[in-house]
Amino acid sequence: MKKSIQYLEIIIGCLLTAASFGLFILPQKFAAGGITGLGIILSSFIPLKLSVIILLLNACLFLSGWIFISKEFILKTAITSFLFPVLLEFFNRITFFKETASDPLLSAIIAGGMLGLGTGLILRGNGSCGGFDTLGVILHKYFNLNLSIIMYVCDTLVILLQYHNLMKTIYGIFVIMICSLIVNKVLTYGHAQSKLLIFSHQYERIREELLFSQDIGLTYLKSETGYLRKEMMVIAAIAPYSKINAIKQSIYKIDPDAFVVIEDVHSVLGKGYTISR
Repeated sequence: MKKSIQYLEIIIGCLLTAASFGLFILPQKFAAGGITGLGIILSSFIPLKLSVIILLLNACLFLSGWIFISKEFILKTAITSFLFPVLLEFFNRITFFKETASDPLLSAIIAGGMLGLGTGLILRGNGSCGGFDTLGVILHKYFNLNLSIIMYVCDTLVILLQYHNLMKTIYGIFVIMICSLIVNKVLTYGHAQSKLLIFSHQYERIREELLFSQDIGLTYLKSETGYLRKEMMVIAAIAPYSKINAIKQSIYKIDPDAFVVIEDVHSVLGKGYTISR
């Protein structure tokens, strides 16, 4: 069941990324990174459809990954590598959003949102977007080059080579920025929590409140106050956003002088979270 959901996430993600390019990025002629951006550059010299060029590029990288990396890794990229060009060709034929051409900012916002949501779903499904990801893994494996640097260099070069209009390049960068923000939100959705550090001499009463009234697990950390140098216990706990306000109220009802630190955490793993209690 879990694998079926992952495949569904990858397919929906691929659908959204292709729609982002086919409906907004390509019609607006925004600068694009990745294999799609490289395909746009090559389409100026090769008399083939963009979708065909992208398919050929993905096929070359797919075979390279199969030979130089591993079959297990490359199979995860197969769906997006070959489905994306087909979907891109389909969305390229749709003219329903043609009116947004008069508003490039709106197009950039929608494109960035769709691209981020699609990419995030692909990654949540343990899939890969293929393209330069595969090239980066090959170079990292054989030459020990930093994977993120390889990706940034490739995308930067592709965007710069597409330069023909300053505003189109800026909008392209804007799309990428929105995409990055949305990807982070998608990847942490359902997993983001808040971490609490509670400094109070009433730690025993607060412990009982959290455990039995709020149903929140916790850990004691031995500590010593800085000024009076008295021993005390600090409570460390992880709680969902929805419970934070009720927890704060209950803590200050027990100890109005309690010192509470709350910060966001983007992933929580272990018993009670990814492993059942």
